[in-house]
Amino acid sequence: MNSALASIGKNILLLGILALSSLNFFYGWFNWKELLGIQLIIGLLYVFLSCYEILNASYKASLPVQRYSYFTFRLVTLRVLKASIFITFALMLYTSGSRAKYLYVICLIIAFTEIVVLFIKYKKDLCFVSIYANYLLFAESSLKKIFASEISIIEFRHEIFYFVKKDKKVFQIKLSHIAEKDKFLFAINEWIIRNNCPVSIESKEKIEGILK
Repeated sequence: MNSALASIGKNILLLGILALSSLNFFYGWFNWKELLGIQLIIGLLYVFLSCYEILNASYKASLPVQRYSYFTFRLVTLRVLKASIFITFALMLYTSGSRAKYLYVICLIIAFTEIVVLFIKYKKDLCFVSIYANYLLFAESSLKKIFASEISIIEFRHEIFYFVKKDKKVFQIKLSHIAEKDKFLFAINEWIIRNNCPVSIESKEKIEGILK
């Protein structure tokens, strides 16, 4: 089973338990304890598939290429914010006094999954920048590639690389989030030179000044 199947499977489970819990309000197929048991079982499967989806991408981290851990505050903030929102929803549902409160468990499962996935990403170094022969691979919330041929200009300011693509999209790499900053700077400079990437004169001088 690959990451795509795991992603589809976990979404089907989530929609299924949500539909079952909602329909149970009207038809009363299960009492509260039975419904809770079903929600927890489906929830565990949901957490398992979410973790599998993330860990299945770890093979990228074991490839024999130059790979540098890149764990940003943005990723932490987004995951924590998402978990906080679902915890808030869970509390609102639980205290609503209506039968809708039985959905609070689903919200808690999603919030718990967000925290678990964030922890795995951090412990397994699954957020990184890999340097290949002619492209860079970014792994954060998703995998993204930037080919050297797509770059129109590279700027380096305040220890931040700005890779401006020909379609005007910009990718950033902040050295403050790179675990091995000195090694990365040397490696990325070699990659830029090897691929003859366009770099502004001021940026080139700043990079060379740090490397001296």
